Amino acid sequence: MNTHTPAALLAALLLAAPAVTASPSDGPASQGPTSHGPTSHGPASHAPTLPAVTVPVAPVAPAGTTVRLTVTGPAPATTAPTPDGATAPAPAPRTVTLRCDPAGGDHPRADEACADLDATQGRIDRESDTACILLYDPVEVRAEGVWHGRPVSFARQYGNTCELNARTGAVFAF
Repeated sequence: MNTHTPAALLAALLLAAPAVTASPSDGPASQGPTSHGPTSHGPASHAPTLPAVTVPVAPVAPAGTTVRLTVTGPAPATTAPTPDGATAPAPAPRTVTLRCDPAGGDHPRADEACADLDATQGRIDRESDTACILLYDPVEVRAEGVWHGRPVSFARQYGNTCELNARTGAVFAF
């Protein structure tokens, strides 16, 4: 048996089916005439005809941008133990949501952050000629979400906030 026969038969059935038209005032759908004699559709013309189905298509909204951004760091100003021997606590992560098209969310510089993402076609990290001080004060960042319909998943550690700002613009400036 030919493995393409079921698919070809289904395609022929769908092509041979008459269209169904209906309007609210017509009541039940009316079906066009059917032919039971030989036609140019070949051997499938003897198969029962199926009505064509029209499926309404919802309008497609343009893909937007919603990204959850998290910054952890820099470390506390001092890492020296306190007089009681305790060390300073690790910095708490800060998280905001950035929305674009239109700019919004709880990001304090949403317009600038969206413009930076648009300028780099959704890339968060980019090259920079900015010279930063060689002080290691690490900052960890994470971005998860969607930019113009494309998934975004980004995580990186920068040496300090100068490097972070130079490489990501306003995206993590909160």
